[in-house]
Amino acid sequence: MLSSKFFTPCELHSNLKKNECTYFCADCNMIRRYVYCDVVRTQDIQRYLDPAGVQTYIINQAKVVFLNHRPQSKPTKVMCNVDRCQTCKRTLREGYSFCSLACKLLRSTRLDALLAKHAEVSTEIRSLDSDMQMLVYENYNKFISATDTIRSMKSNVDGMDSNMQELQSVIASVADRSNAVNAKLQLRRDQIEELNQVRELLAKLQAVFDLPRRLRSAIERGALELAVGYYADAAPLLRCYGHKGAFRRVAAEAEASAKELAALLKRRMTADRGAAAECIPLVRRLGEPIESLQEDFLGCMAARMGGITDEARSVATAMAAAHGLRAAAEGAAAAETLADPEGWGFGGVPEAGSSREAPKLERFVVELDQRFLTELAHTAALFGELFEQSGRRRLLKVAREAFASYLQVVAREAFASYLQVVRQALLDAASAGAARGAGLRPPADGAALHAADLPDLGEDWGTAELTAALYTVSTDVTRIKPLLPELSPADRGTEVVEAAVRHHIGACFGALERSILDAVAAAAQRLPEGGASAAKEHSLLQAFHRVSDLLLSGTDAALRSLQGYAGRAWLLAAWQDVFVDRVQGQLQHLFLSLLARFLAMAGVQADGADAAPPLQAASSPAPAAPPAPSPMRAPQGPAVALTPAWADPAHSQAGNEEGGREPPPPGLLLLLARLCGFMEGTAVVHVMETLAAAFPGRGGGSGGDQPPAFVAAEVARRLGAAAAALAAGYVAAQGRRLSLAARRSCDAPNWLAHREPRAPRPVCALLLELLAAAEAEVVQLVDDGGARRAGAEGTWRGSAPEGGGSMERNVARLFRKRVALFGEVHFTQASMLAGIARVGLKSLVEGVRLQTLGRAGLQQLQVDVHFLRPHLRRYAAGAEAALVSHLLDEVLAAAVERAIEPTLLDGTLLDRLAAAAPPPA
Repeated sequence: MLSSKFFTPCELHSNLKKNECTYFCADCNMIRRYVYCDVVRTQDIQRYLDPAGVQTYIINQAKVVFLNHRPQSKPTKVMCNVDRCQTCKRTLREGYSFCSLACKLLRSTRLDALLAKHAEVSTEIRSLDSDMQMLVYENYNKFISATDTIRSMKSNVDGMDSNMQELQSVIASVADRSNAVNAKLQLRRDQIEELNQVRELLAKLQAVFDLPRRLRSAIERGALELAVGYYADAAPLLRCYGHKGAFRRVAAEAEASAKELAALLKRRMTADRGAAAECIPLVRRLGEPIESLQEDFLGCMAARMGGITDEARSVATAMAAAHGLRAAAEGAAAAETLADPEGWGFGGVPEAGSSREAPKLERFVVELDQRFLTELAHTAALFGELFEQSGRRRLLKVAREAFASYLQVVAREAFASYLQVVRQALLDAASAGAARGAGLRPPADGAALHAADLPDLGEDWGTAELTAALYTVSTDVTRIKPLLPELSPADRGTEVVEAAVRHHIGACFGALERSILDAVAAAAQRLPEGGASAAKEHSLLQAFHRVSDLLLSGTDAALRSLQGYAGRAWLLAAWQDVFVDRVQGQLQHLFLSLLARFLAMAGVQADGADAAPPLQAASSPAPAAPPAPSPMRAPQGPAVALTPAWADPAHSQAGNEEGGREPPPPGLLLLLARLCGFMEGTAVVHVMETLAAAFPGRGGGSGGDQPPAFVAAEVARRLGAAAAALAAGYVAAQGRRLSLAARRSCDAPNWLAHREPRAPRPVCALLLELLAAAEAEVVQLVDDGGARRAGAEGTWRGSAPEGGGSMERNVARLFRKRVALFGEVHFTQASMLAGIARVGLKSLVEGVRLQTLGRAGLQQLQVDVHFLRPHLRRYAAGAEAALVSHLLDEVLAAAVERAIEPTLLDGTLLDRLAAAAPPPA
């Protein structure tokens, strides 16, 4: 390599530039690049030689080393501590020992090896010289023949010089004579040229005068392109001379024909989509303003795409009707307006009395994108081809106006209409999928649903179908980005996707709420008719298990379905934490909405349950408010036939205002109180654990300084307050029954003329029967709590004195320990049953105080109290027993106060009279 001349180019690197540096190819040993110095790349040579210690240089961004010795250009001062080449003493940078590979070889290779290499190279040179001599000897005859041929050709050329000089003189004589002839004919030639110009001008003038007739003939024959050519050719002349002489009539007739021609071309462009590319250049040749052409073109675009979106809106209406979100008649009417239902994915020709099968969501989205976006992309591309770039601003203005109004019901512009139709179809599909997963379905032919017709939850909540459609939308809208990037179609598609997902989250939990309310209403519908028999059959317990299982399994199924979105990075790329917050916020709203519906159905006001405003996730852009309206979530949904008048919140409010509201059955209040307690103690904890497992480490889309979207402690507090209020409402409702019976028993008899007592009155058995019915309901849903123990308090002591005057009794009552008659009702069997009994006994006390009693009436009330005391003992215990005993004493004390002759019976007679009564059922 060091001895090569490097004049042969490298075949492997022949396509590289050779004007920057001499790079030697280490594979073929040929020049790679050529310039003023001989170098080789370090990465090439190190495969064969070790370049360590050789100073490197950077040439053309590549590290290289020199091949040959590099002499010093000028003498340098002798300096200490300076690295120099160990062979040639050239100054080097610190850390290097040689200036080139040759210096390293000379220094590191032994002398005998160098001599051997020199002898080998000398032998190769002598071999090449001998080969060259052999080639010369073998081709000697050819060299001699070539020399003779060259000598013969030279002698022949020398004889042609005299002939060439003679020919040159002849050519000069002919040129002189030709110039003389041309000079004589020039005058005639000028005259002929002038006559030709006059003839051409007359022909053009005749064509101009014939222009109106030719235009009319071409228009009548439909040759519009030919007519445009006629007018365009004559237009410059008419513009210059159309106001003079005979040209005025021609210009006026031609202008009228041009206007008619332009109108025909515009009508053709409007009627035929493919004719726009041909018609617009023709109209421009007629001198039409560019602004007018752009408006006409954009008008055609809006009309064509408006027809597509109108058909798509009809298809979306038919799809919504098929899912029960619209009236069936409205869907059928929308399908009838379509020119090609099969093209949109509808089923075949329907039979008599039936309707076409609506297309699937994905098929609808694909078909709409193929029609609309293809039309929009074609129009935008054609606009760019037909009009100059300055006209693009008008296109963008029209498109921006269209996009700004896309939320309107009937969008006026193309792209806005497309977004509105697609968004509505996606929202309807989300609502239908959520209703399908929650087990809701519309009633057939207006028939009411019954409890037995309520289906179970499904696994398909519409996530898979909606995801496929959303992927199609987000992918297809980017097709117009290269043509109309100013519209940000990708961002608009992302907004549609996010809106659909948000709506689907709300629709899932809204449908679950509707399903739970339907189950509650179906259970409550049987309570007013069943009475105690229904309680004996454990209808309340069955209803509680059904609703509680529906709540837990429904939230699990909805979260499993929504978890399918989390695996799509393209769908939640920028708002995954916000998505989790939305799910948590809707779960919170589910509990609070159920709480509000339960309170409205019961007609109960709960302090601390609904006084605060609905909780809102600060970290989520969308508040934890009710989701977008959905027929499945509204009170007028498919299950409204299951809801009695007292279960309709709107009816409840109106009834309260008018004072004629039908009260709900007491069993419903107990069921709702138990459900609120279950949600407080079990459902909220279960939901929090499920959320943590489904979306680990997610949430807080607006930062860690914001409160969580699901405030479990606050939700549990409100549910606890509602449970307590509903339990108190149940006690009050059952107590009103006892109170009514007690008041009637006080108002009906004539107490002054009452007969001698022989047994307790029937009202005592009625009161015990009502308490037994309440107990049958309470024991199904309320825990005993270990408070009810028969006989735990022993025999109750009668506090009413058997004799004495009114003064002594009043003084004794003043010093007796005062007991609160109406304390807080706890969610235990003893507390609730004792509370019911207290309400009835208090009404009995008040009724007795309004009467005037004779001796027999007083003794009858004494017998009634003596009979009720042991039977009421098993409904209360502890402090509750003391309250009931105190009220019984109050009944007897009030009777003594209102008696004319306060004479009481002794204990033995009381026991005999109480035993005469039949035992309670």
